[in-house]
Amino acid sequence: MCGRYANFLTDQELIDAFEIAMLADDARLMPPSWNVAPTQKVILVTASKDDTSSTNAGKRIGETANWGLVPSWAKDPSVGARMINARGETVAEKPSFRSAFAKRRCLIPASGYYEWHTAGGVKTPYWIHTADDAPLAFAGLYDFWREKDSAEDSPWLVTCTIVTTSARDQMRELHDRQPVMLTDDQRDAWLDPESDKDTLFDVIAAPAPKLAWYSIGNAVGNVRNNSAELLKALS
Repeated sequence: MCGRYANFLTDQELIDAFEIAMLADDARLMPPSWNVAPTQKVILVTASKDDTSSTNAGKRIGETANWGLVPSWAKDPSVGARMINARGETVAEKPSFRSAFAKRRCLIPASGYYEWHTAGGVKTPYWIHTADDAPLAFAGLYDFWREKDSAEDSPWLVTCTIVTTSARDQMRELHDRQPVMLTDDQRDAWLDPESDKDTLFDVIAAPAPKLAWYSIGNAVGNVRNNSAELLKALS
């Protein structure tokens, strides 16, 4: 699973790494975070839905959403706290995710993420990142929600979730699940509205970027702790 991650990319790093054509104002105002937690506002990257005749058609847009997907049909937005991850194996069938999987896929940028491993009765957090420290692109889904019978001009709540898959290779030593992390080639296919189900499942099953990890202190377990000190390796 993925229940905590970090995104301390600058605006320019975000734009360059994800080929973003337009970064929304609220995304520009997002501060760096070394401890992103569920229900918080996060940055995501979508492909513009503009008409094909528009100069913006298909271009990547940097926006924000709350982490924890709330389906459009949900009665209460509190369900989002339980939907921070979507299992890749069932994402096309689960009622909570199938519509977003078919129509509203996104990338969720990250500098790395955290996972907890238990050994000998001791639970230890690990910082997981790409071997070359390049940004990670989690495969994500997003949706829109607002209260039933609300006024037409009422704002929409935008929410998202991170797609996960079975842990690969040495990652199995830490946990049985990992987020779906997309290479550059896979990102286009994930965002492409014309990608069929087989293509999307191929993306989910594709190898992740080469990863590295090391153990860190327990301070990351408290969301109020948020600084680069969280990444300090245990001696």
